[in-house]
Amino acid sequence: MSGGRFEGALDGNVLGGPLGEAFGVELTASRVACAACTRVAVVADLVVYDAGPGWVALCRGCGEVMLRVARLRDEVVLDLRGTGLLRVAV
Repeated sequence: MSGGRFEGALDGNVLGGPLGEAFGVELTASRVACAACTRVAVVADLVVYDAGPGWVALCRGCGEVMLRVARLRDEVVLDLRGTGLLRVAV
């Protein structure tokens, strides 16, 4: 993503590892709804920034934080406050 609104950002595929560890399934194709604007997308479509010990994922539509993921010692810590819905295929 060169230039533009989300310069320097990664895509949601970078979350595949830590989310997979936390949930035990591949989540990058799972659908998420933004709690702020209700936009629905797959996790892989989120705009992600490396935030040191973890990642911050933003809605590509409105730019609000949808989730935060951090790997701390032997835990994966998730903050899903900005996610209105997470649909996981089983």
